[in-house]
Amino acid sequence: MKHSSIFHLPLYIILLLLFTLNIQAEIPIVAYYGIPLEFSNVSRFKEFREAGFDVSICFYDDTPVDTLLRILDDARKSDVRLLISSGWVSVQPNVGIPRLKNHPALYGYFLQDEPWPNDIPKTTQCYRAMARYDTKKPTYVNLLPDYGDELPDEIGITSYKHYLQTASAIGLPMISFDFYPIRESGIRKTWYSCLEDVRRESLRTGKPFWAFALCTPHCDYPQPTIESLRLQIYSDLAYGAKAIEYFTYWTPKPTSEWDFHDAPIGLDGQRTKTYALVKSMNQELRSVLPLFDGATIRSVNHLGRIPEGTTKLSRTPVNIQKLKVSGKRGAIISTMEKEGHLYMVVVNKDYQGDLRLDLTAKDPVKMISKNLTETAAESHYIIKGGDMLLFKLN
Repeated sequence: MKHSSIFHLPLYIILLLLFTLNIQAEIPIVAYYGIPLEFSNVSRFKEFREAGFDVSICFYDDTPVDTLLRILDDARKSDVRLLISSGWVSVQPNVGIPRLKNHPALYGYFLQDEPWPNDIPKTTQCYRAMARYDTKKPTYVNLLPDYGDELPDEIGITSYKHYLQTASAIGLPMISFDFYPIRESGIRKTWYSCLEDVRRESLRTGKPFWAFALCTPHCDYPQPTIESLRLQIYSDLAYGAKAIEYFTYWTPKPTSEWDFHDAPIGLDGQRTKTYALVKSMNQELRSVLPLFDGATIRSVNHLGRIPEGTTKLSRTPVNIQKLKVSGKRGAIISTMEKEGHLYMVVVNKDYQGDLRLDLTAKDPVKMISKNLTETAAESHYIIKGGDMLLFKLN
């Protein structure tokens, strides 16, 4: 039998193929509560990668460092990177970090979830101790959201902006926060004002921010749909998120307070109906991420319904003469710049209904499909629930 080989191809084609195979978005797709210890093996990491994830935030408690290294080896075989929570990292960084830090499958270190302001001094101390042993790999802390409730009084701060500024004093390389906007009763009113505050703090500090999408139903958070995932993820990108995080990949053990169920992987280790949904979303997301990689968000405004804390679009973007939206919740209108070109992102803020977009554009304006092909802009579009449209303006 004759065997084919890429080595029969010209060298320049081989190099092109290898380059293409290794292209990966700089905006990682991250899973909080990824693969548990007892399932951390090559086949499970391949399944994780098949679902479209780049980074697994995994909780390994006091697992021996030799076992962590074996797990990292398995993750590498599947092109997955790990953000590890372990006592050997946060409690005894002098023991764990020097042995782990050079492993190519290690993305970074998990330190803390949702610290209160009075936790910040200790968090800062731990962060500095960890950074002493690795100055290259990031240490991750995930911050509280602003749900517009009694949080400021409860945790002893004057405002959510003050909380973000307090947390920034830690010196972390990114701002990660979890906000789950979609409930059975509707969309939380403070979602976009929270995004505004995080974006503003990101600009103030020069640190990128990471934002979440919820795919694990619990309490009054419903089963996700492709429309609800799009709304969360495309809103995050329109505001400038530099990583998309999912809560969660594996179903956490339910408690009396949190009845987690139907994450992409169930408690029994079997795929649920959510797995295929998230895989489909990530395939779609990965096709558009190259456009957002390295882009700078220049402005974020709203049309139609204007949420509290946000700004109404008062001036149309360059080469757009008229812009009108018709729908229940209106749209986010975001502009971004990349490699000398300006782009407009339009997100339908209603995940349950369509949005009509009418525009009058000058000749250079192109509509960009999700596979990043360009066509001449038309005079109107229908944007499905939670979806977005992309335009190249010059």
